[in-house]
Amino acid sequence: MLDKFQWKKWILPLAIGIILWLLTPLKPAEINVDAWHLFAIFVATIIACITKPLPMMATTLIAVVVATLTGIFNMKEVAAGFGNSTAWMVAMCMFLAAGFIKSGLGKRIAYIFVRSFGKSTLGLAYALSLVETVLAIGIPSNNARVNGIMYPLIDGLSREMGSDPEKGTQRKLGSYLVFNEYEVNNVTSGMFITGLAGNMVALGLAKTQGIEISWMQWFLAAIVPGVISLLVVPFLLYKVYPPEIKQTPDAHNWADKKLKELGKMTPAEKIMSVVFLLAIILWLVGSHIGIDATETSFIAVVLLLITGVINTKDLLNESFAWNILTWLSIIMLMSQKLMTLGFFPWFSKTLGSCLHGVNWILVLVILWLVYFYLHYLFPSVSTQISALYAGFLSIALGAGVPKIMAALMLAMCGTVYLSTSTYSAGPAAMISSTGYISNKDFWKLSAIIGVVFNIIWLGGGLLWTKVIGYW
Repeated sequence: MLDKFQWKKWILPLAIGIILWLLTPLKPAEINVDAWHLFAIFVATIIACITKPLPMMATTLIAVVVATLTGIFNMKEVAAGFGNSTAWMVAMCMFLAAGFIKSGLGKRIAYIFVRSFGKSTLGLAYALSLVETVLAIGIPSNNARVNGIMYPLIDGLSREMGSDPEKGTQRKLGSYLVFNEYEVNNVTSGMFITGLAGNMVALGLAKTQGIEISWMQWFLAAIVPGVISLLVVPFLLYKVYPPEIKQTPDAHNWADKKLKELGKMTPAEKIMSVVFLLAIILWLVGSHIGIDATETSFIAVVLLLITGVINTKDLLNESFAWNILTWLSIIMLMSQKLMTLGFFPWFSKTLGSCLHGVNWILVLVILWLVYFYLHYLFPSVSTQISALYAGFLSIALGAGVPKIMAALMLAMCGTVYLSTSTYSAGPAAMISSTGYISNKDFWKLSAIIGVVFNIIWLGGGLLWTKVIGYW
C-alpha cells in the first residue's frame, strides 16, 4: 500500500498530464490528436520518474497501459517495443559485468596495476585510474565498478597505509584516492558507450530521431578528451587536495600479498579474459563484418553461460538489468511513436526557426552547459536523460547542429555532469558518506573538476571532433 507521502508524489505528474490532455483543442494545427495525447502521457511519465511515486519500471508500465487504452498504441506495437536492441544491449552488458565480478578478474587486474605502478601516491592514483578505464570497457554500471571493485580495494589499501576515517587520518592517503576514483569513474563512463548504461539510453533515444552511432564512432570522439582528463584529474587533485603521504612503497607489498591470496588465475578468470578481449575486438571492428554492438554483447554473455562463468541464476539476480530493459523499452517506444506521429519533427522545426541565424556551435555550447548544470536538480543519470535528452537533441537539430555532433556531445555531457553533487549518481552518494571526504570538500572539488570537464569535453571535444571529420 502506498503511504500518504507516496500518493502526494502523483499530484504533479497527474495534474500536468491532465492539463495537457485538456488543452488538446488548443494544440498547434500541425500536430494531430494522437501525437498531442501521447505527448501529455510522455510528459506526465517523465515527471513521475522524477517525483517517484513508484519505481521507473512501474511508472512506465502504467504509462504504456494508459496509451494502449486510449488507442494510441495497440498491443502488437507494445510487444514489439520490448525487442528494442538498445535496451537489450544494456541488459547484456550488465550480465557481462556480473561475470567480471563473480570471476574475480576485476580485482586481480586492480592488484596487478597497484603492484606494478604504485610506488608513489600520484603513481598509485594513475594506476588505479588505468584499472578503472579497463573495467569501464565491459562494465556499464558506474555503481558496480566503484562499489563492487574499486572502493573496497582503495579502502583496504588506505587503511593498510594508516589512512583511516575512523581514526581521523583519512587525509593521509584515502581522501585523495577515493575522490580521484569518483572523478575518474565519471571520465571512464564517458569514454565508451559501454561505460555507462545512460550512454546507451541516450543513443537509443537518438536512434528514435534517426541518428545511429556505433561503438567505434563514440570511442573515436571520446578518446582524446578522455585521455586528457585521465592525465589531468589525478595531477590536479594532487595539487588542490594533496595527500599527506607522497610515497607508497608498501603498496607493492600489499598488492603482492593480495595476489598471493588469490592464487593462480582460475579457469573462470581465464575464460572471462578471453571473452572480454573478444568483445572489445568485436565492438571495434564488428560493424565491418556485420556484427553490431548488441550482437557482440549477446555473444559474450552466451559464451560465459556455456563455459559456466555465469549461470541463469546470476542473470535472474541482475534486477537492475531487467528493470532497465523494461522502462527503457517503453520510454523508447513512446519516443519513437512521437517521432512517427510528427511531434519531434514539428518541435525541432519550430524551435529551429526561433534560433534561425544563430551559429550552431554557440547553440550547442549553450545546450551543453544548461544540460550539465541542470544535473544539480536530478538525483539520477537515467532520469535526466529520459526527461531532457530527446528535447535538447530536437533543439540542437532544429538549430542546424550536425546530427552526429548533437547526439554525441549531449550524450557525453550525460557522464561528465556527474561531477556536480553528492546525489548526482550512486557512486557520489556512497563515496560522500564514507567519511573520507567532508561534505564541504565534496561539493567544492566537484565544482572545480566540473569546470575542468567542461573545458576538456566541450571545448576540447569540439576541436577534436573537427579534426576527425565529424563536422
